[in-house]
Amino acid sequence: MKDRKVVLLPAFRHVVPADFERWLEKMASEGWHIDRINQWSSLVMVFKRGVPQKYRFVYDLQAVPRKDYRAIYEQFGWEYLGRMASVFIWRKAYRETRPEAFSDRESLINRSRRTAAALSFSFYLFLLTTLILGVVLLKGTLAGSEAAQAALGLALSLAFTFYLGGAMLKIIKNRER
Repeated sequence: MKDRKVVLLPAFRHVVPADFERWLEKMASEGWHIDRINQWSSLVMVFKRGVPQKYRFVYDLQAVPRKDYRAIYEQFGWEYLGRMASVFIWRKAYRETRPEAFSDRESLINRSRRTAAALSFSFYLFLLTTLILGVVLLKGTLAGSEAAQAALGLALSLAFTFYLGGAMLKIIKNRER
């Protein structure tokens, strides 16, 4: 039996913060525990086999956290696991009642807004790239392999633009989770 599991693109598979949290909780309940969280964990996440455990995880995007941000979470018994870019990951063991990190509806909505806003930067960047490549190809100034490379770039950029747009809509639609 394997003692290690590697998951590719976990943050891209579970774009809604609540979905990401539930996925981590399911993994822990099956005995798969996060080895570590770092900048690359949104692309590759490594789990180690252990004893199944009930954990509540929190996905909290904080681009510029307050000075006392970590101390406040830790004061309430949350364990800091690490950070993926601006996303802090926390966990707390429990037995019966699943603890909540966001105590009101407005806090959940604000978390979703922060997450959608972070994705919107990439969305607009890929949209701009798509438009520029489209104009270059329509002008017909490229030939042969350059045109093929630009067409491939356009296709990839368009695919990412649609993915990011769909992810933003999904987050906004599920903003209260």
